[in-house]
Amino acid sequence: MHFYSMFITTLYKVLSFILLPIGALLGLVGIFSLLSSLGNPYGLLSSFLLLCTGIYIFTSFLFAYNGIIQKKTCKPSLKDWIKVNSYVSLFVSSSCIIDFITLKLKPSMLQDFTNQALSMKKGLPPEAMAMMPQLINSVLYFLLVFGVILFVHISLSLTFIKTRTEIFTKE
Repeated sequence: MHFYSMFITTLYKVLSFILLPIGALLGLVGIFSLLSSLGNPYGLLSSFLLLCTGIYIFTSFLFAYNGIIQKKTCKPSLKDWIKVNSYVSLFVSSSCIIDFITLKLKPSMLQDFTNQALSMKKGLPPEAMAMMPQLINSVLYFLLVFGVILFVHISLSLTFIKTRTEIFTKE
């Protein structure tokens, strides 16, 4: 049981470091999209999803680094930030996985999406237009990997928050 616990803890630490640059990117994109979509409710929703996912990744990294790696105590508010934003991030990770599965099971939808993207970019050179299906396919695989990593990380975060209550102190 001790080996399993060490493996899970190490996995959580590694996933936290992997997600950190993606979280920073999501946070920046979320801030800029928030500014540009103040008049558009649908744009605000996507900005909210990006910002919550970035906040979750950052706060869970603080928990992993300070609480688990350095064995310091953390404020209870950090636990609340992680919990609240993990639910939104769970939706984002599920959406990434479901989108991948849907588009891979229905290649006609993927082809329609590719055709729409190509029709919007009329001035592209032919080489770039030929690479567009490969690019979209690569983005889909990235979304799958990101969604799975985020899903596993969220489940480990919520488990550690529940089982390692000694890390959080009342202040």
